[in-house]
Amino acid sequence: MNPRTLRNVVSTLFTKQMLQQVRLAVISHAKAEPGICPACNYEGRFAPFGMPVRTGVMCPKCWSLERQRLLALAMKRRDIEIEGREIIHFAGEYSVTHLILSKGPKSYKISEYEGDHGDVRLNIENIDLPDNSLDLVIANHILEHIDDRKALSEIHRVLRPGGEIICMVPIIEGWSETYENSSVTDPVARDMHFGQWDHVRYYGSDVRDRIREAGFDLREVTAGPEDVLRYRLSRGEKIFIGRK
Repeated sequence: MNPRTLRNVVSTLFTKQMLQQVRLAVISHAKAEPGICPACNYEGRFAPFGMPVRTGVMCPKCWSLERQRLLALAMKRRDIEIEGREIIHFAGEYSVTHLILSKGPKSYKISEYEGDHGDVRLNIENIDLPDNSLDLVIANHILEHIDDRKALSEIHRVLRPGGEIICMVPIIEGWSETYENSSVTDPVARDMHFGQWDHVRYYGSDVRDRIREAGFDLREVTAGPEDVLRYRLSRGEKIFIGRK
């Protein structure tokens, strides 16, 4: 097969795959049950999202996904306290920032390590802040991208006594050990091994040990069956809350 023919075949297959994904997205949206977004109070059907497509998971009003809605629900139920606290939110998610601000924090800053959308630019592995200077750090789906032990140690250092870290991670509870492989560096290989091109691990149930080893007492928030249906959440997804 000559190169031009090969390119035409690949292009045709890619086009067919994209059309199939669009078709599945339309079908999934039609089948999606309505829900409520605790981040923005939208009620109705949620949009499909992801590759492969997940049915009814993105709020069409604030763009929240399952993990942001679980975080919003925990704040509304005061599993996470916001009022009067000094907060840094790493890679702050648009869908929950307005809710956090409405809860009366003493200060709230978003840290973006790259780009110009944050209030500050902090390296989570080496945080340029004094010891005991914050009350709350939010790091939602951050730890799987970085040296998590350095980051957890730094977060513990900058938190005041009684301060908390809020974190969520991709986790396979059936794995007793976190899967890491330093030889996997290619983006395509990382996508295959860790679920995304810029991830460096897939957590097992021992993520709890890593958080505790940094000096935190740990508690967890998990949505129940009725909340999963009402707010369109992922079954079994957890918020880990470490207290200094």
